[in-house]
Amino acid sequence: MIKKLFYFLFLIFILVPLSFYGYSQDLDRNKLKEFDGSGYRKDIRVYSLGSIDYIEDDSDFMFISLSDDINLYDKEYKERVFLIPSGKRENYKKKEYLLTDSYRAKFFSEVGISEDDTVFIYDYEKNYLKSFPISSLKALAVVNPYSSGDGPFYLSDYMFGFKLDSKIIKDHPSSLVYIGKENPFVQEQLTPLFWNKIDEQDFPVLDEDDEITAVAFWGNMDSLKKVDSYLAEANDFRFFIQNYTNKDKSKLIQSDEIIARHLIILDSNSNIITNEIEGIAEGDMFYPLNSLNNKDEFIYQWTGKILKNEPPVVFGFKSSSFSCTPIFRFMHPVHDYFVPRCDARH
Repeated sequence: MIKKLFYFLFLIFILVPLSFYGYSQDLDRNKLKEFDGSGYRKDIRVYSLGSIDYIEDDSDFMFISLSDDINLYDKEYKERVFLIPSGKRENYKKKEYLLTDSYRAKFFSEVGISEDDTVFIYDYEKNYLKSFPISSLKALAVVNPYSSGDGPFYLSDYMFGFKLDSKIIKDHPSSLVYIGKENPFVQEQLTPLFWNKIDEQDFPVLDEDDEITAVAFWGNMDSLKKVDSYLAEANDFRFFIQNYTNKDKSKLIQSDEIIARHLIILDSNSNIITNEIEGIAEGDMFYPLNSLNNKDEFIYQWTGKILKNEPPVVFGFKSSSFSCTPIFRFMHPVHDYFVPRCDARH
């Protein structure tokens, strides 16, 4: 029963991939506007790749989890669909089950795919695309890593998806997966954002009626202190960052901890494309900003077009232990975004 309740709470969590909190206050002279996450693009169904290395009788392999698209429980929290071929419904013994015949067909029906679809795997950092007919891939039920001890297992302990040989797909952190008839990826090399430190007075001055969107931020704005400002330029856009810390250092984990970031993006005509301040929740951490002086280090922030018929995106500002990342923000005032589905249960 505990596992059932846990999985129900997990389903609620994944239906809204990000938790957004707004706080009705002012930043300097500008009003903060609550962002409730309504811009999440559910129509963009892309997935992350994961690594499975804890199945004793199987070598390591890559896995595409489609569990976020399956509702295992009905409104009364009772199990509504059973996809595993053998065993009692609450007494599964194995960590891995192959889905074949009617079970594979039921899985396909639940997630809305067909045997004539193609799996497209796009590495957006390397601008490299691989594709496989979905009919060539094994469909599996695999125990999730947080329930991978000794059984028996519940239905809710399993992830449902496709197995990929790790020899074919090795580097996966920057890969996006799409399943369908046509390749949705633009396949244009993204541009890394390299940041220069600027004086505070060079940060854009907003008009009094310009509202700032508050993303994942709550607390007292008066407790914040400006730290430093940065500028990056790419593809005829200018990206400005203003970092904030807490005035009370006793509340910081580290003395140089950044607890909020104000991001402003201007187009070539100095129109505001994005104007938001973002905070951090439990399990979150702001990534370092890419430096022109350290181009050989890992690159976090990128911009450019990823999907056909969609605006360019910017991403790579924050990590999260309890939700899927990265957050791909479309660069226009609508504040919509997409996130790869990753089965982020904990």
